[in-house]
Amino acid sequence: MVLITGCNSLVGKTLIRHLIEEGTEIRAIDTWKEKTLPETVDFIEGTVLDEDLIFSASEGIQTIFHLQDIESPLHVGRRYMKKLNVKGTENVLKAAKENQVEKIIFLSTAEVYGKNNTILITENDPCKPVTPYGKDKLKAEKLCIKEIENGMNITIFRPTLIAGAHIDDPLILVILYMAMAMGDANRLYIAGNGDTRFQLVHPDDVVRAMRAAINTEQSRGKIYNLGSDDVPTQVEQMVKVKEKARLDCQIKHLSPALTKFLSIVLKPLKINYLRKEHVLFLVSNFVLDCDRAKKELNWNPTKNNIDIFLEAIEWYQKEKL
Repeated sequence: MVLITGCNSLVGKTLIRHLIEEGTEIRAIDTWKEKTLPETVDFIEGTVLDEDLIFSASEGIQTIFHLQDIESPLHVGRRYMKKLNVKGTENVLKAAKENQVEKIIFLSTAEVYGKNNTILITENDPCKPVTPYGKDKLKAEKLCIKEIENGMNITIFRPTLIAGAHIDDPLILVILYMAMAMGDANRLYIAGNGDTRFQLVHPDDVVRAMRAAINTEQSRGKIYNLGSDDVPTQVEQMVKVKEKARLDCQIKHLSPALTKFLSIVLKPLKINYLRKEHVLFLVSNFVLDCDRAKKELNWNPTKNNIDIFLEAIEWYQKEKL
């Protein structure tokens, strides 16, 4: 049996679907039970901050997929966000050790790298996070690394922006809304000249990598980047997406300075768009080198940025419009 913390997330739902298809028994934790959660899943309502809950949930478990986190302090406050992301991870590691869980998969984020000026970011590049989420995840990673040194079998994944159908990231949702749901004012915005690149990754590809790590001894104690291949510039991306999705919209440019300014102005208004992490993706090149995962896990992304955007658009048109 496996335990999934944060089963309501995009990756969590995708992981459950994959595991059910292969007949794996699942126990899952989150703050509420989704109506679409399969009845075969042993669901527990709560969070990883509840030490007793995570201890009992870990009993009889072979693998823990620790996905539960908070990406923004907008609705819960910075203190609680940090507590769940860091202290919650500590609780998971403690429970796993006491219950002798064989394997832990920890989902981190590429935001731990911060603003990196290298063309392709590798796992060995320095981590200087600038976002609250990135800072929390780096602290949680350090807790994992400490337990790896004590003998625990933990694998850490650093995906870039995870997107596809059912996405809940406000940056992608606002892009889709402005492109398709604003009548005569439909438009696609890109930052600057549109010559920068930001990388996406599909939840199916993230799940495939995590599952591969369970059965690969070489993944023990390793960190892996995850991202799509063939990342186009923003202009190339939007032109292709507009053409293939047959969108009737204009492509507009926002200067990097205006993008950063809007991020600052919108912050006090608690508008969950153009957060610091979004600006990080939009105004600079942000592409991960995923060779380690490809070589050691025999993993390759099946969908590129264009595929991911087209899937999100199809879902948005069907479910949101």
